Amino acid sequence: MKEIILATVALLLTGCLAAPPEPVVSIPTPVCKGEKQCDVMWSAAQDWVSRVGRMQVAHIMPDSIVTFPGVATDRTTMSGTVVKRPLADGSYELLATFACVDRQLPCAKLEHSGVNLFNTMVTAAGEGLDH
Repeated sequence: MKEIILATVALLLTGCLAAPPEPVVSIPTPVCKGEKQCDVMWSAAQDWVSRVGRMQVAHIMPDSIVTFPGVATDRTTMSGTVVKRPLADGSYELLATFACVDRQLPCAKLEHSGVNLFNTMVTAAGEGLDH
């Protein structure tokens, strides 16, 4: 009986000690083809950064969006960049990177989630406009 209890406790502790998987960027980077689609998606990228991502935009250029650094006193504040990069086939990818001021929880796990949400929403904004 003692062995069964010890085995059960060991299994429970093993489950508690197992680290959850690290989040990854799993949604493809948005790609636009054609001026109309690229304009719509670039506008959506700007809106996402300031409204959804709640980041303060420092500079918007034709090929990049840069935010101000996050606020050190707010552990959930992120900063980021979005780069509009030309591809060999004439299309463009909108590559987002976000970073937390404080690399600890809860913000650190949101960096990849933020990129996934950005990729989803910006891609959706350009759907049906690629012709």
